[in-house]
Amino acid sequence: MTMEKLIHQFVVVAAMLGLVGMAGCQKQSGAGADPNVDYYTCTMHPSVHSHDPKGKCPICSMDLVPVFKKGAVSTAAPKTGPGATLHEFSVPVERQQQIGVTYAAAEKKPLRHTIRSVGIVVPDKTRHWEFVARVEGYVQKLHVTSAGEPVEEGQPLLTIYSPELSTAERELVNLLDARDRAATAEGRTSTDRSIEAARRRLEQWNITAKQIAELEKSRKPTEFLTLNSPFKGVVEDVPVDQGRKVMVGDHLVDVADLSVVWVWAEFYEDEISMLAKGQKVHITAKSYPGQMIEGELSLINPFLTEMKRTAKVRVDIPNPDFKLRPGMYVNIELAMDMGEGLTIPVSAVMPTGSHTLVFVDKSEGKLEPRRIQVGRKFGDIYEVLDGLKPGERVVASANFLIDAESKVQGAVKGFEEPAPGDAEKSGPAESSLPVPLPQETQVLYQPVITAYLAIHRQLSQDKIDALPGQIDRLRECVQAIAKANVHPPERVDDYQQRISAVAAALEQYRAANLDDARIHFGKISAALIALLSEFPPPLESPVEVANCPMWDKSPANWLQAGKKIENPFMGTKMARCGDIVKTLGAAK
Repeated sequence: MTMEKLIHQFVVVAAMLGLVGMAGCQKQSGAGADPNVDYYTCTMHPSVHSHDPKGKCPICSMDLVPVFKKGAVSTAAPKTGPGATLHEFSVPVERQQQIGVTYAAAEKKPLRHTIRSVGIVVPDKTRHWEFVARVEGYVQKLHVTSAGEPVEEGQPLLTIYSPELSTAERELVNLLDARDRAATAEGRTSTDRSIEAARRRLEQWNITAKQIAELEKSRKPTEFLTLNSPFKGVVEDVPVDQGRKVMVGDHLVDVADLSVVWVWAEFYEDEISMLAKGQKVHITAKSYPGQMIEGELSLINPFLTEMKRTAKVRVDIPNPDFKLRPGMYVNIELAMDMGEGLTIPVSAVMPTGSHTLVFVDKSEGKLEPRRIQVGRKFGDIYEVLDGLKPGERVVASANFLIDAESKVQGAVKGFEEPAPGDAEKSGPAESSLPVPLPQETQVLYQPVITAYLAIHRQLSQDKIDALPGQIDRLRECVQAIAKANVHPPERVDDYQQRISAVAAALEQYRAANLDDARIHFGKISAALIALLSEFPPPLESPVEVANCPMWDKSPANWLQAGKKIENPFMGTKMARCGDIVKTLGAAK
């Protein structure tokens, strides 16, 4: 082979190697791969791991986001400066716009608290009269025949024929005649005492003073007794018929004055401290949409209903037009001025079970997870007691997605590590090692798990019909634990606090609809999981702790049997949304 051919072959091979090298470089850098990225995951389902930067979540089909290697910084995200607050994390502004993030400023507002209940209208007992027969006889005539008839004061209701009445009236007439014939003052005085006794006897038979006066004037006894209405009102009941014989004590007719009515309502025990006699109350009824009636709270029953943990209150309401009728259901509102306070929207708050979290805007895509202390909820706002200053901006929507981003970047994990001394401030030390409960507690805790899982199944199937009974059953099981004289070998006070937290969450449970039921289920779950995690009881079989990243209305963890996700917060529409967080073990 000549030198010229060798040189030609060498040039061809070198060119081919160069092309291969260029292609390899393009494969490494042309695809936009970031050497700082460890893997890609879904903000909604952090268990998903992929190395494809353009991949989709196999569960919810969302775009995957990068998880950076330890100590690495994304080339696409804004970098934090040297003065950045600890635990800050970055979500590019473009990404925030894509997921619909909005902000709200912490600002001072007047606070008005409203508590609501449902009541039932009943007649005012001081304006209600039941006529009963006080003399034996027969119903001669009914002047009113049915319930609902209006009557005026003094209007005849019914007439009774009674020979006994004729005898008593004749006795009074004879005594009057005897007094008129008495020749001496002593004789007239003696007769006056007998006349007074005869009058009292007639009064006991429902004969009015006016009727007695007419008898004394006419001196004509009668065998007929007519009962008249003592006030203007409405006939409530007429249980007798004309011609019927009536005996002493028989029910004859009921009359009610509805110009003032009572409303009986119930309020939960945590609301009793807000009630005071004389408070103005607003009443609305479905029968009169758009109309509001004002009443006054006149009585607070100090005795609570043991099972429902409620106290009955009575509201007195003027009812001149007879709009409110006995038996009618009405809605009750008590609005109270609670002063002024620093507030943020309810949607900005992320309850985590043990802490309350917000994400504070630090500008240029940087966010800071911050623990705050909130007070009461006033409609769609929370009062902030500590952790925020007026004017600071917090994430007000899509914060569950921001929370997922923060977990991916490790910000919240680091944030949630307790600072030195936190254990003394926040109650039971969450970082403490679990304290197992003795074997004899299995008979107490297994019914709790069974009752809880029944509630979980109902909610995961979008059902609430059986919930009241199941909640009562769970409440009874927790009360049995509280009353039992069985304790862990240490941290007994912390154990009692955890049990009390579960009991309190159950007492506050309300379920006007499916969404309410799920909100309170989240609170119950958070308290129960904290108890079972810190003080694990011996169980017949393990239970799983799962989390729903999309639920942001209350703590988002729950307990379930088995690894297959059954989401009680999203129900049938997103039954498999969620991840198993940990397993609570069974008895060995």
